[in-house]
Amino acid sequence: MPDVALVDRMRPGDHVCWTFADDRERRRVAGGWVRAGLRDHHLVVYRTGAPDALAELADERIDTRAAIGSGRLRVLPVDQNWLVTGAFDADAADQEFAADLGQALHSGYAGLRAVADMGWAARRVPGAEQLGRYERRLNRRIADGYAMALCLYDRRLFAEPRMSELTRAHPASVTERSTRYGSPLLRMVRCPGGLRLFGEADLSNRDAFAAVLGHLLEDSPAPDVTLDLTELRFADATSCRLVVTVARDSGGRVRTTGARPSLRRLLTLQGAHGVPGLLPPVAP
Repeated sequence: MPDVALVDRMRPGDHVCWTFADDRERRRVAGGWVRAGLRDHHLVVYRTGAPDALAELADERIDTRAAIGSGRLRVLPVDQNWLVTGAFDADAADQEFAADLGQALHSGYAGLRAVADMGWAARRVPGAEQLGRYERRLNRRIADGYAMALCLYDRRLFAEPRMSELTRAHPASVTERSTRYGSPLLRMVRCPGGLRLFGEADLSNRDAFAAVLGHLLEDSPAPDVTLDLTELRFADATSCRLVVTVARDSGGRVRTTGARPSLRRLLTLQGAHGVPGLLPPVAP
Protein backbone atom coordinates (compact mmCIF):
# COMPACT_ATOMS: atom_id res chain seq x y z
CA MET A 1 0.00 0.00 0.00
CA PRO A 2 1.41 3.46 -0.88
CA ASP A 3 2.44 5.51 2.14
CA VAL A 4 -0.20 8.06 3.15
CA ALA A 5 2.69 10.49 3.67
CA LEU A 6 2.45 11.04 -0.10
CA VAL A 7 -0.53 13.29 0.68
CA ASP A 8 1.84 15.81 2.27
CA ARG A 9 3.86 16.05 -0.96
CA MET A 10 0.89 17.39 -2.88
CA ARG A 11 0.54 21.08 -3.55
CA PRO A 12 -1.91 23.54 -5.14
CA GLY A 13 -2.00 22.74 -8.83
CA ASP A 14 -2.12 18.97 -8.21
CA HIS A 15 -4.93 16.77 -9.48
CA VAL A 16 -4.26 13.22 -8.33
CA CYS A 17 -5.98 9.90 -8.97
CA TRP A 18 -5.41 7.63 -5.95
CA THR A 19 -6.44 4.03 -6.53
CA PHE A 20 -7.03 1.86 -3.47
CA ALA A 21 -7.88 -1.75 -2.76
CA ASP A 22 -9.45 -1.67 0.71
CA ASP A 23 -11.55 0.64 2.86
CA ARG A 24 -8.79 1.12 5.41
CA GLU A 25 -6.57 2.74 2.78
CA ARG A 26 -9.45 4.95 1.60
CA ARG A 27 -10.11 6.13 5.16
CA ARG A 28 -6.46 6.87 5.86
CA VAL A 29 -5.91 8.75 2.60
CA ALA A 30 -9.09 10.82 2.91
CA GLY A 31 -8.28 11.56 6.54
CA GLY A 32 -4.74 12.62 5.72
CA TRP A 33 -5.97 14.86 2.93
CA VAL A 34 -8.58 16.56 5.12
CA ARG A 35 -6.14 16.96 8.01
CA ALA A 36 -3.52 18.56 5.74
CA GLY A 37 -6.10 20.93 4.29
CA LEU A 38 -7.22 22.12 7.71
CA ARG A 39 -3.58 22.55 8.74
CA ASP A 40 -2.78 24.62 5.62
CA HIS A 41 -5.88 26.83 5.94
CA HIS A 42 -7.64 25.50 2.85
CA LEU A 43 -11.35 25.19 2.37
CA VAL A 44 -11.77 21.39 2.40
CA VAL A 45 -14.66 19.84 0.46
CA TYR A 46 -15.17 16.08 0.75
CA ARG A 47 -17.70 14.39 -1.54
CA THR A 48 -18.25 10.89 -0.27
CA GLY A 49 -20.40 7.83 -0.65
CA ALA A 50 -19.54 6.46 2.79
CA PRO A 51 -22.58 6.63 5.11
CA ASP A 52 -20.32 6.99 8.16
CA ALA A 53 -17.84 9.47 6.65
CA LEU A 54 -17.90 11.77 9.69
CA ALA A 55 -17.13 8.88 12.04
CA GLU A 56 -14.30 7.78 9.74
CA LEU A 57 -12.76 11.26 9.85
CA ALA A 58 -13.11 11.34 13.62
CA ASP A 59 -11.24 8.02 13.76
CA GLU A 60 -8.44 9.77 11.86
CA ARG A 61 -8.14 12.32 14.70
CA ILE A 62 -10.04 15.10 12.95
CA ASP A 63 -12.33 17.32 15.01
CA THR A 64 -15.15 17.31 12.49
CA ARG A 65 -17.56 19.23 14.73
CA ALA A 66 -15.19 22.19 15.02
CA ALA A 67 -14.08 22.08 11.38
CA ILE A 68 -17.63 21.94 10.00
CA GLY A 69 -18.88 24.50 12.52
CA SER A 70 -16.21 26.98 11.43
CA GLY A 71 -16.99 26.41 7.76
CA ARG A 72 -13.51 25.07 7.01
CA LEU A 73 -14.81 21.59 6.16
CA ARG A 74 -17.80 20.55 4.07
CA VAL A 75 -18.71 16.86 3.88
CA LEU A 76 -21.20 16.25 1.06
CA PRO A 77 -22.85 12.85 0.47
CA VAL A 78 -22.61 12.22 -3.28
CA ASP A 79 -26.24 11.10 -3.48
CA GLN A 80 -27.31 14.47 -2.08
CA ASN A 81 -24.92 16.49 -4.22
CA TRP A 82 -23.65 15.33 -7.62
CA LEU A 83 -26.38 12.69 -7.89
CA VAL A 84 -29.27 14.56 -6.27
CA THR A 85 -31.24 14.34 -9.54
CA GLY A 86 -30.39 10.65 -9.93
CA ALA A 87 -27.85 11.35 -12.69
CA PHE A 88 -24.35 12.80 -13.01
CA ASP A 89 -23.91 15.98 -15.03
CA ALA A 90 -20.26 16.81 -15.83
CA ASP A 91 -21.04 20.45 -16.62
CA ALA A 92 -22.92 20.95 -13.34
CA ALA A 93 -20.12 19.25 -11.38
CA ASP A 94 -17.55 21.50 -13.05
CA GLN A 95 -19.57 24.58 -12.09
CA GLU A 96 -19.81 23.33 -8.51
CA PHE A 97 -16.04 23.01 -8.35
CA ALA A 98 -15.70 26.56 -9.70
CA ALA A 99 -18.15 27.78 -7.06
CA ASP A 100 -16.22 25.98 -4.30
CA LEU A 101 -12.99 27.58 -5.50
CA GLY A 102 -14.62 31.00 -5.68
CA GLN A 103 -15.94 30.62 -2.14
CA ALA A 104 -12.49 29.59 -0.89
CA LEU A 105 -10.78 32.63 -2.37
CA HIS A 106 -13.58 35.06 -1.43
CA SER A 107 -13.48 33.82 2.18
CA GLY A 108 -9.74 34.32 2.52
CA TYR A 109 -8.61 30.70 2.47
CA ALA A 110 -5.20 29.81 1.04
CA GLY A 111 -7.00 27.71 -1.55
CA LEU A 112 -9.42 24.85 -2.17
CA ARG A 113 -8.61 21.24 -1.29
CA ALA A 114 -11.21 18.88 -2.75
CA VAL A 115 -11.47 15.12 -2.31
CA ALA A 116 -14.07 12.82 -3.83
CA ASP A 117 -14.76 9.09 -3.60
CA MET A 118 -15.68 8.01 -7.14
CA GLY A 119 -17.08 4.59 -6.28
CA TRP A 120 -20.58 5.73 -7.35
CA ALA A 121 -19.40 5.77 -11.00
CA ALA A 122 -19.03 1.98 -10.98
CA ARG A 123 -22.80 1.69 -10.51
CA ARG A 124 -25.37 2.01 -13.29
CA VAL A 125 -25.72 5.75 -12.76
CA PRO A 126 -27.02 7.79 -15.71
CA GLY A 127 -24.29 10.17 -16.82
CA ALA A 128 -21.44 8.13 -15.30
CA GLU A 129 -19.91 7.96 -18.76
CA GLN A 130 -19.26 11.73 -18.46
CA LEU A 131 -16.84 11.27 -15.57
CA GLY A 132 -13.72 11.19 -17.74
CA ARG A 133 -14.76 14.45 -19.39
CA TYR A 134 -15.25 16.03 -15.99
CA GLU A 135 -11.82 14.87 -14.79
CA ARG A 136 -10.11 16.22 -17.92
CA ARG A 137 -11.85 19.56 -17.64
CA LEU A 138 -10.97 19.85 -13.96
CA ASN A 139 -7.30 20.17 -14.90
CA ARG A 140 -7.99 23.57 -16.40
CA ARG A 141 -9.52 24.83 -13.15
CA ILE A 142 -6.68 23.47 -11.05
CA ALA A 143 -3.95 24.89 -13.31
CA ASP A 144 -4.70 28.34 -11.89
CA GLY A 145 -2.71 27.19 -8.86
CA TYR A 146 -5.28 27.88 -6.15
CA ALA A 147 -6.87 24.45 -5.92
CA MET A 148 -5.91 20.82 -5.56
CA ALA A 149 -8.04 17.71 -5.97
CA LEU A 150 -7.75 14.09 -4.92
CA CYS A 151 -9.98 11.53 -6.64
CA LEU A 152 -10.33 8.15 -4.93
CA TYR A 153 -10.93 5.12 -7.15
CA ASP A 154 -11.54 1.63 -5.79
CA ARG A 155 -9.59 -0.91 -7.87
CA ARG A 156 -12.09 -3.59 -6.83
CA LEU A 157 -14.86 -1.72 -8.66
CA PHE A 158 -13.22 -0.36 -11.82
CA ALA A 159 -11.90 -2.82 -14.39
CA GLU A 160 -9.66 -2.15 -17.39
CA PRO A 161 -9.80 -0.31 -19.73
CA ARG A 162 -12.07 2.02 -17.74
CA MET A 163 -9.52 2.46 -14.95
CA SER A 164 -6.76 3.41 -17.41
CA GLU A 165 -9.05 5.90 -19.13
CA LEU A 166 -9.83 7.63 -15.84
CA THR A 167 -6.23 7.52 -14.65
CA ARG A 168 -4.96 9.22 -17.83
CA ALA A 169 -7.34 12.11 -17.18
CA HIS A 170 -5.22 13.04 -14.14
CA PRO A 171 -1.74 14.58 -14.32
CA ALA A 172 -0.64 12.27 -11.49
CA SER A 173 -1.71 8.91 -10.10
CA VAL A 174 -0.92 6.89 -7.00
CA THR A 175 -1.34 3.15 -7.43
CA GLU A 176 -0.27 -0.03 -5.67
CA ARG A 177 3.10 0.35 -7.45
CA SER A 178 3.80 3.81 -6.02
CA THR A 179 6.41 4.09 -3.29
CA ARG A 180 6.62 6.30 -0.24
CA TYR A 181 9.31 8.32 -2.05
CA GLY A 182 7.04 9.24 -4.90
CA SER A 183 5.47 12.58 -5.66
CA PRO A 184 2.83 13.77 -8.14
CA LEU A 185 4.19 12.93 -11.60
CA LEU A 186 3.04 16.04 -13.47
CA ARG A 187 2.00 19.44 -12.18
CA MET A 188 0.72 22.21 -14.49
CA VAL A 189 0.40 25.68 -12.99
CA ARG A 190 -0.36 28.95 -14.76
CA CYS A 191 2.03 31.83 -14.25
CA PRO A 192 2.18 35.37 -15.65
CA GLY A 193 2.37 34.97 -19.41
CA GLY A 194 2.06 31.23 -19.57
CA LEU A 195 2.13 27.80 -17.98
CA ARG A 196 4.81 26.11 -15.87
CA LEU A 197 5.26 22.36 -16.14
CA PHE A 198 6.83 20.22 -13.41
CA GLY A 199 7.74 16.54 -13.44
CA GLU A 200 7.03 14.18 -16.33
CA ALA A 201 4.53 14.01 -19.20
CA ASP A 202 3.90 10.54 -20.57
CA LEU A 203 1.20 8.01 -21.42
CA SER A 204 -0.06 7.87 -17.83
CA ASN A 205 -1.21 11.51 -17.88
CA ARG A 206 -1.59 12.18 -21.60
CA ASP A 207 -5.29 13.07 -21.58
CA ALA A 208 -4.80 15.56 -18.73
CA PHE A 209 -1.84 17.15 -20.54
CA ALA A 210 -3.84 17.39 -23.77
CA ALA A 211 -6.83 18.93 -21.98
CA VAL A 212 -4.73 21.80 -20.62
CA LEU A 213 -2.62 22.38 -23.73
CA GLY A 214 -5.65 22.20 -26.00
CA HIS A 215 -7.14 25.24 -24.24
CA LEU A 216 -3.84 27.03 -23.57
CA LEU A 217 -4.65 30.20 -25.48
CA GLU A 218 -8.31 30.22 -24.49
CA ASP A 219 -7.43 30.05 -20.79
CA SER A 220 -4.65 32.65 -20.88
CA PRO A 221 -5.34 36.40 -20.73
CA ALA A 222 -2.02 37.08 -22.50
CA PRO A 223 -1.90 37.33 -26.31
CA ASP A 224 1.17 35.07 -26.39
CA VAL A 225 1.84 32.12 -24.11
CA THR A 226 5.14 30.74 -22.85
CA LEU A 227 5.51 27.13 -21.72
CA ASP A 228 8.11 27.10 -18.96
CA LEU A 229 9.79 23.67 -19.21
CA THR A 230 12.56 24.34 -16.71
CA GLU A 231 11.19 21.82 -14.19
CA LEU A 232 9.92 19.30 -16.74
CA ARG A 233 12.29 16.36 -16.28
CA PHE A 234 10.89 14.23 -19.09
CA ALA A 235 8.31 14.24 -21.88
CA ASP A 236 7.73 11.36 -24.26
CA ALA A 237 7.55 11.73 -28.03
CA THR A 238 3.76 11.99 -28.13
CA SER A 239 3.71 14.72 -25.47
CA CYS A 240 6.37 16.65 -27.39
CA ARG A 241 4.39 16.24 -30.60
CA LEU A 242 1.36 17.68 -28.80
CA VAL A 243 3.37 20.76 -27.78
CA VAL A 244 4.54 21.26 -31.37
CA THR A 245 1.04 20.81 -32.79
CA VAL A 246 -0.52 23.31 -30.35
CA ALA A 247 2.24 25.83 -31.12
CA ARG A 248 1.86 25.38 -34.89
CA ASP A 249 -1.91 25.80 -34.70
CA SER A 250 -1.49 28.95 -32.61
CA GLY A 251 0.14 30.83 -35.48
CA GLY A 252 3.30 31.60 -33.53
CA ARG A 253 1.65 32.61 -30.25
CA VAL A 254 3.14 29.73 -28.22
CA ARG A 255 6.82 29.48 -27.32
CA THR A 256 8.89 27.54 -24.81
CA THR A 257 11.63 28.36 -22.35
CA GLY A 258 13.94 26.35 -20.13
CA ALA A 259 13.88 23.07 -22.09
CA ARG A 260 16.70 20.70 -21.17
CA PRO A 261 18.96 19.53 -24.01
CA SER A 262 17.32 16.10 -24.18
CA LEU A 263 13.88 17.70 -24.34
CA ARG A 264 15.00 20.19 -27.02
CA ARG A 265 16.22 17.29 -29.14
CA LEU A 266 12.94 15.46 -28.83
CA LEU A 267 10.93 18.59 -29.61
CA THR A 268 13.14 19.15 -32.66
CA LEU A 269 12.54 15.59 -33.84
CA GLN A 270 8.80 16.28 -33.59
CA GLY A 271 9.10 19.37 -35.81
CA ALA A 272 9.70 22.24 -33.38
CA HIS A 273 12.16 24.01 -35.68
CA GLY A 274 9.40 24.31 -38.26
CA VAL A 275 7.38 26.47 -35.85
CA PRO A 276 8.76 30.03 -35.65
CA GLY A 277 9.64 31.08 -32.11
CA LEU A 278 8.74 27.80 -30.40
CA LEU A 279 12.32 26.99 -29.34
CA PRO A 280 14.53 29.92 -28.33
CA PRO A 281 18.07 29.95 -29.75
CA VAL A 282 20.69 28.17 -27.70
CA ALA A 283 23.11 30.62 -26.07
CA PRO A 284 26.66 30.31 -27.45
